[in-house]
Amino acid sequence: MSTESLTFATRPVSRWVNGAGRKADIASSEGWMVGFAWLDADAPFSDFSGQDRTITLLEGPGFTLDFVPPHPPLVVRSRHVPAAFDGGWPTSCRIVEPCLVLNAMSVRSQWRHDVRVLTTRTELPAQPPDTVGFLVDLTTRDALRLDGPTETAGLPAAYILFTPAVGAAG
Repeated sequence: MSTESLTFATRPVSRWVNGAGRKADIASSEGWMVGFAWLDADAPFSDFSGQDRTITLLEGPGFTLDFVPPHPPLVVRSRHVPAAFDGGWPTSCRIVEPCLVLNAMSVRSQWRHDVRVLTTRTELPAQPPDTVGFLVDLTTRDALRLDGPTETAGLPAAYILFTPAVGAAG
């Protein structure tokens, strides 16, 4: 098994693209990103047209994402439940109180991503060719970039897999 350990404490904190919040990226490459964001106050989300986004509440009582019509609001009050939406929808976030979230984003024409929260010990296979996998401990916030088979231990954990889009050069 080959993995790359990515410690939460060593992740640099930076501003969101629109400057309205702060984040700590776990990893990113051409067409995909996975990281943490602090929702400290009500704020607009950055425009990521052409990208799919998945957001997972880790800490805090929750938030609501208000999209422009005809898209209904996305109310998030439960921890460790991934919620997907279109990154190009104009989005305003309303918090109950400050929160920490896990984000995964991928450029739709290049990648697909899947975020699953594992709640039981799980043996993950080696990553398929041309994919990128991560295992994020939702308690410590530490992450592993997966290059081979691994067995989950600290739970709950998010398993995030980025797969090239059909017809895209990954």
